[in-house]
Amino acid sequence: MNVARLSKLILKALAEQASQLSEEDIQKLEKGSHELSLSLVKKKTTPVGVVELSKAQMDELLSRLQNCESRERGHELISGALKNKKELEQFAKHLDVLVLKQDKVDQIKEKIIEATVGAILRSNAIQGKNITRP
Repeated sequence: MNVARLSKLILKALAEQASQLSEEDIQKLEKGSHELSLSLVKKKTTPVGVVELSKAQMDELLSRLQNCESRERGHELISGALKNKKELEQFAKHLDVLVLKQDKVDQIKEKIIEATVGAILRSNAIQGKNITRP
């Protein structure tokens, strides 16, 4: 790469970063108490072709989960409908279920099941309702 092109890239990156500085940061630079530094950081990219679940799809899955007779059936539904961790996280967020970054796929599935099927089964057991559905 020639020097002119490299200089252009560096100055462009510097200008972009400088435009994001707050007034307080600029004052620190003027006083000389702080200095700027450059670092090379890989940009985050999203995979091409990733399709998020629609609200209608999530509502349909929720409806099917709420009609499950057992936790095992709920696991089958989730495994068939949600293919990866990202979809599980998206569905959990739709349900307002807390998912930690370090949670594994099975842990996320379990949290979703307990928030839907498990909650209904527990409520029915407490109320003494018949848990078999037509």
